[in-house]
Amino acid sequence: MQKLVLIDGNSLLNRAFYATPAFTTKDGTPTNGVFGFIKLMLKIIADKKPGYFAVAFDVHAPTFRHKMYDAYKAGRNPMPDELAVQMPILKDVLRAMNVKIIELPGYEADDILGTVSKRFEGVTTYIYTGDRDSYQLVDESTHVCYTRKGVSDILELTLDNFKDETGLTPLQIIDLKALMGDKSDNIPGVAGVGEKSALSLLERFKDLDGIYAHLDEVTGALHTKLETGKEDAYFSKTLATIDTNVPLEFTLGDCVLKTPFDFSVKEKFAQLEFKSLVGADIFEEQTQTVPTDDTKKLDFTEIYCQTIEDAVSRLQATKFDLLTCDRTDKELRILAYTNGDTACEELVLCIKESLLDTGFFEDEFVPVLRTISQMNATFIAYNVKEWMHRFAKLGIAFPKTYEDVSILKCVAEGLGNGDDLAYCLNQNGYPENARAYGLFSLYQSYVKQLSETEEKLYREIELPLIEVLFSMEKEGVCVDFATLSILSSRYAEELTALKTQIWMLAGEEFNVNSTQQLGKILFDKLKIGSGSKKKDSKNYKTTAEELEKYADSHEIVRAVLRYRKIQKLYSTYVEGFKPLIDNGKVHTTYNQSLTATGRLSSMNPNVQNIPVRTEE
Repeated sequence: MQKLVLIDGNSLLNRAFYATPAFTTKDGTPTNGVFGFIKLMLKIIADKKPGYFAVAFDVHAPTFRHKMYDAYKAGRNPMPDELAVQMPILKDVLRAMNVKIIELPGYEADDILGTVSKRFEGVTTYIYTGDRDSYQLVDESTHVCYTRKGVSDILELTLDNFKDETGLTPLQIIDLKALMGDKSDNIPGVAGVGEKSALSLLERFKDLDGIYAHLDEVTGALHTKLETGKEDAYFSKTLATIDTNVPLEFTLGDCVLKTPFDFSVKEKFAQLEFKSLVGADIFEEQTQTVPTDDTKKLDFTEIYCQTIEDAVSRLQATKFDLLTCDRTDKELRILAYTNGDTACEELVLCIKESLLDTGFFEDEFVPVLRTISQMNATFIAYNVKEWMHRFAKLGIAFPKTYEDVSILKCVAEGLGNGDDLAYCLNQNGYPENARAYGLFSLYQSYVKQLSETEEKLYREIELPLIEVLFSMEKEGVCVDFATLSILSSRYAEELTALKTQIWMLAGEEFNVNSTQQLGKILFDKLKIGSGSKKKDSKNYKTTAEELEKYADSHEIVRAVLRYRKIQKLYSTYVEGFKPLIDNGKVHTTYNQSLTATGRLSSMNPNVQNIPVRTEE
């Protein structure tokens, strides 16, 4: 059977907004609601694999219910500005995805969902909403998927499980509201009748008509309330009933879901800075030329070089001004570009890992890289410092003029980041299988984005810093190996003594490093304090903060805290450094564009991760 997914746009955007951590684009536009909505939508498509898809929205105009009852939905808080601005953005994204948007003045999204779900025979409809009003729409061919918590916890209601989940039938949902009212929609119901009484009445008499047909069987105050509130009950039922005959003009064919999505959708996601969505495997493959300016396209030919000599001769035959270079585990790609050219070549040299592979080993690239070094051209790469090390390892002088696209990206976007080239190509809509061309285009794009101040920052500070950091990495940081060895012995001896002490105080041997075993010893066996349990877990909290509560009065807790302190020094700062020492030094990698604050960071090893200075 064919599947149609219908989404209550207002309801799920609202849910996504509050369920997704707040974030904005670099120009300050809030987009968290749109992001959460699209993520759920893509999950629904993956789970249900529907052939048809549509999103219904409320229109900011009085509905027929407002005309019947001025107080309908009165008292609701207005939509926050941060959410309101995302509504048109969401609709733009849906249009880019060719998803059918349905809305009509005078009707609510619920009415549209109800009408569409009942219109087409031979179609199973799945309605996704955070509003229980749609429960009444469940029938043989309509399922309601209710978002219980945020947008991830979904209850799918069908005729088979509806009674078990709600205790009612779908149509009784309307009568329930008619009796008890609905505060969120300001539906009055019968004054004084609550949920418990309403459910009891429906269990006895099935529906509102049945209740009033047997009103004489209801006694006491409840009889009086029902008798007095009969008009309100039926009026409330009218307000609560979803209209399934909205005059909508469209066909099922208008709702066809076309996947994979057009490449323009990826560009839309990139504009909104939806990093994780840009890289998703949901887009059509696109082969494109890389733009160089507003009037030209850079046409390229991909050439796989069969010999090193072929690559060298092609480079020497080109009097290039700019050169982009990128290396993956499998390929070395080079683009030599001469100003004024409208066409060029991307040279590809395959890298082999064993003698059985086709291609070249790393040291065979020496003639190619030496040719690049000798040409009077600007070398462009993503992470130039990495290339400096590569040239130095092969004994080749690095080009005097260079540009670093990763640093350009950081300066242009004003944020630290750990994005790699593959992500940047995807984010900006360039084909990843032509990385040298994409790199060339990214370079030109980021340069154009720089303000005068940013250009000065990049040219006078960030670019010169690359060579400084390269020299620092090459030089390395001295390590006093003799002192490390002394500390290693001292800490190992103390750890052994502490472990023995802890076992003695515990009355048994156990894995001191196991938080689960430690929790049982301290709180179950020794009955220390109350012992807080981890959320949704049978295990106790054994964090330093938790154990500090009992340190003054329990020797074993003090011993455990001391053990952890020495263990950290021993494993991280002593034994952790030993394998990294080369001829008395460690060679870290300094990052100048990884942190949002602009400070340097280091890795492999992190030489900035320094313990608090204590006697140890």
